[in-house]
Amino acid sequence: MAYADVAGKPRDMFDHLIDANKAQIVMLVERRLVDGALAERIATSLLDHARAETVSGAERNPDYLALETALVRRIGAEASNLHLGRSRNDLGAAMNRMALRDDVLRVAAALNGARAAVHDIASRHVDTVMPGFTHAVQAQPTTLAHFLLAFDSALARDAERLQQTYARLNRSPLGAAAITTSGFALDRQRLAHLLGFEGLVDNSYDAIVVSTADSKTEIAAALSLSAIGVGRLAQDLLFQYDDPAPAIVVAESVAGRSSIMPQKRNPSIVEMLRVLASEVVGDAHKATIYVHNTPLHEVRDSRKYLFNVVHDLALDANAMYEQLALVLRSLEFRVDALRERVDADYSTMTELADALYREAGVPFRDGYRFASALTSFGRERGLRPVEIGRQQAASVYAATLGGAELPLDAAQFAAALDAGAIVSDRKGIGGPQPAEVRRMLGEAVEANARFRTWIDEENAFIEDRRAKLDELFGRLVTR
Repeated sequence: MAYADVAGKPRDMFDHLIDANKAQIVMLVERRLVDGALAERIATSLLDHARAETVSGAERNPDYLALETALVRRIGAEASNLHLGRSRNDLGAAMNRMALRDDVLRVAAALNGARAAVHDIASRHVDTVMPGFTHAVQAQPTTLAHFLLAFDSALARDAERLQQTYARLNRSPLGAAAITTSGFALDRQRLAHLLGFEGLVDNSYDAIVVSTADSKTEIAAALSLSAIGVGRLAQDLLFQYDDPAPAIVVAESVAGRSSIMPQKRNPSIVEMLRVLASEVVGDAHKATIYVHNTPLHEVRDSRKYLFNVVHDLALDANAMYEQLALVLRSLEFRVDALRERVDADYSTMTELADALYREAGVPFRDGYRFASALTSFGRERGLRPVEIGRQQAASVYAATLGGAELPLDAAQFAAALDAGAIVSDRKGIGGPQPAEVRRMLGEAVEANARFRTWIDEENAFIEDRRAKLDELFGRLVTR
């Protein structure tokens, strides 16, 4: 299992094993649990072992006992003093957290890139009218930017969840030993500091038994929630292809082709996005199943095997966000076709009922009855709303409301059916009117920039701690 640090250099569990042991020997010397001479021998041997294992084709075994065996072979039984006050339980739990925090930051960067793609499209389509749907039926007109920013709101919540998850993940179990710490006065805070953790998993039993499961399943849950939203967007995009002339399509340059039907332009990259989202959701369920019936013991289910599942899930999530960005940047929007879909149906009828109240005080339900009757009248005759004249509308109004006269003149009636005017005239916070969309877009862009800064700062923080650890460890080698 390979990981990448911020410089792109591959990092694996063996690297985390070596770093954890560098921190251990530095701390043991500082606490005077190991003398300087032995510390130099252990540190030199550890460094030699790490270099040997880095040679191409080497095993790079991340198991501590294999490492200890190699150190003992090099300098004798005293090498095992490196493990004073420690268990493979707390060491393994720490290595899991070090690897998974790399995963979370990498996934966060991919999410950040996908959101940037959403914002780019939204900025260019603030005024692009499109149909909004409920129950898979046209409901009310909105704009493409408004729709995309609704999806982006879910991605923003996903970003918040990843930050919160990371904060709980990036805490050190080291020094908890098997479950009850030890008789050696290890400095748990120092170990956490040396390895870039932001604090401790305080209760030592929790550190080994409880949090080793829920810290991993929390990552799975956060990414599963995100994948659900991504999969729903993919499905929405695929629905477009039910139309012989879809208004939203992937560019022909990236569309799939049929081997027999020359007219086919398949949205294969969108299908792949849906597959990746399903992989994330499936792996998240798998993670839950791995631990839902395990006891409050230290068990391999919740350490080794659950780690493998969540790491694979994170790889899938990273691929999902990268695919999402690819899909978004490949989309082509047929603005006229989107507007035509709105004008061809009766999603402006709510506004017609509202206009009757605003202009003439007609009770909403009476206006609703008229608008519903006008919808039936038009559909039965194959008319679009804009093809119904005021005179016809007045006849429907009179028939619906006991002979009453339609209190809207021709201009008012036409305005009530104009989807573009309706969208622009929305009044509520969070609506599709351009001013609100631009406000929401601006806030989203700023939030995504802060998220990017957080990712960069966390990566830099970890790298800084690694550099300082190497400096302190190097002093032991050169004593």
